[in-house]
Amino acid sequence: MEKAVIDRVDEGLAVLLVGDDERQIVVPLAKLPAGVGPGDWLKVTLEGGQLVRAVPDAGETARRRARIQAKMDRIFKRPGQS
Repeated sequence: MEKAVIDRVDEGLAVLLVGDDERQIVVPLAKLPAGVGPGDWLKVTLEGGQLVRAVPDAGETARRRARIQAKMDRIFKRPGQS
């Protein structure tokens, strides 16, 4: 299984960025687990470049969101705040 992130959803299609090289694949949103959306991480199995299986990776999603939030907090920290 590889890791993938849902980059965006448009008109019922989800764009996934797969693996370290962020290969882009487009799949019908209906082929993904219910309730997932942009920014969610998945563990995926591909065969011949086609999605065979996708399961949510809640731990990876939480880690990535926390990392992004920490960066945003540093960027928008106002002078005089600790």
